[in-house]
Amino acid sequence: MTVAEEKVGADETEAAEKSEADGSTEITAKEMYKAEQHLIYKEGDKEKSNDMICHYYLIYKMLLEYEKGQESPWYVWLNSMPQYYSNAASITSFCFKYLPALIRTLAMEERSVLEKNHLAVMNTPCLSNEMKRNSALWIFAHQSFYMRAFEANDGSGDLRIVPMGDYFNHGSEAAVSFTYDEEGNYWAQTIHDVPAGSPL
Repeated sequence: MTVAEEKVGADETEAAEKSEADGSTEITAKEMYKAEQHLIYKEGDKEKSNDMICHYYLIYKMLLEYEKGQESPWYVWLNSMPQYYSNAASITSFCFKYLPALIRTLAMEERSVLEKNHLAVMNTPCLSNEMKRNSALWIFAHQSFYMRAFEANDGSGDLRIVPMGDYFNHGSEAAVSFTYDEEGNYWAQTIHDVPAGSPL
């Protein structure tokens, strides 16, 4: 273990102890640390690892909302997501055998991202064991995230999930512009008169 890792571990322990002392029910860094370790690339690609961790937290948020069922404000949006996918993350190991070499390599890399997210989910607090064991569900969350997340237009480079807001046309001839306020709320506004029945 490096000095940096020891410091991180010490900070997490301190945060956990403070949380216990305060009686806080918030998830601590220590609780999430175990999950995050499954998202770190062993070859030391720090940027790639950081991206994986950021993506994972959005997937985790989707699972938390899914578990709330109809009580979640995301319910209608989640219920509208496709249930079938035919990309590399969804094909079986048998299918990999019949892919051309380059395509197989790329597909296996995409599949490894799914597996890393799965291991992280299995070590995540606040999700029921039923949710963790439901492979179809965490695959659904993984697929939905990579299909619906988009980059914020505030220069941060962050990927965000905006239920219903992601339905607006993001093409070059978009009729809607969007922005975020200081609290992170998403605001959409038409940029020209939109005739009835026209797509947004």
